[in-house]
Amino acid sequence: MKKWLFPLVGAFLLCISCATKAPPPEEPQARLSLGFDHIEALSPEDITLFFAVEGENPRSSALDISLGEWELFLNGAKVEKGIAVSLDKGTLEALSSGTVPLSIHLGGEALALPDKSGFIEYNAGITLSLILHYQGGESLREQVSTEIDFPRIQIPEFTISSMAVVQAELINTRFKVRLRIDNPNNFPLELSSFAYELYGAGRYWAEGKETKVMPIPPQGSAERDLYLLMNFINMKREVLDQVIAMRNVRYRFTGDVLVGTGIEYLPRFTMSFDRSGDSPVIQ
Repeated sequence: MKKWLFPLVGAFLLCISCATKAPPPEEPQARLSLGFDHIEALSPEDITLFFAVEGENPRSSALDISLGEWELFLNGAKVEKGIAVSLDKGTLEALSSGTVPLSIHLGGEALALPDKSGFIEYNAGITLSLILHYQGGESLREQVSTEIDFPRIQIPEFTISSMAVVQAELINTRFKVRLRIDNPNNFPLELSSFAYELYGAGRYWAEGKETKVMPIPPQGSAERDLYLLMNFINMKREVLDQVIAMRNVRYRFTGDVLVGTGIEYLPRFTMSFDRSGDSPVIQ
C-alpha cells in the first residue's frame, strides 16, 4: 500500500468511530405535582384556596418554576372572571426537592355561576401549565392538576309568619312579630347580633336588635318572636287606626345579622338581608 494512503485510511476509520459512538444519555426530568394545602375566607363571597407545587429536581443545575396558563372549573363550569391565580417565584436547587406556594382567590363573581346550580358544595378543578427553566439553559413546560371539594355557604331565608297587635295605645302600638329563618345548608348556623327594621304597607314601622344566639339546624328552620314598639307620635291618628284594623299587611323586613357556620376556615361574618312578603295581622 502506498504511504500516502495511510493518512486517508486513518481519517476514515476515525470518522466511522465518531459516527457509531452512542449519544450522551438524556438528563432526567423534574417530577412535579400539585397538592392542596388549606382554605381561608373572609365571607362566603371572598374565598382563597391555597395549594403547593411539589417538585423534585434530579439535575445538577438549579430549576426555576413560573406560571404559564391555567384553567379553573367550579362544578363543571369554566370560570374566568372574579378569580386571581398567583404562584410565588420558586427555585429548586440542584439535586433537591421543595414546594412553591400557589393561591387562588375566588370573588363573588367567580362563585355566582355554579351557585345557581343547586349544588350543596363546590368542586374545584385546577390545571396549571408550568414553565420550567434550568439555569443551564433548557426550558420546558409541564402540566399539573388537582381538584378539591369545599362547602357552599347559602344565605338563610327570613320570613315573617305573622304579626300580632299586643297593645294599642294613643301614641304607641306594640307588635309581636313571629320570624321564621330557614337554613338551606347541610351544616348548622348560629345567628347573633341581629339588627332589623320593619316596614308595613310602605311605611317605616319599627326597629329592634337581638343579641341572643339563635341556632338553626342543618336544612332546618327556627322561629323567634320579636317585640316591636311602633311610635305614631309623628303620624296621623288615621294611620294607627289603619294598622289596628289590618287583617293582612305587605311588609318589608331588612337588617344585618352576624352568622356563624362552624366551618373552621370561615370566621363569623355579617350578612345583610332584605325580605318582602305578606303576613296576616292577628288581633
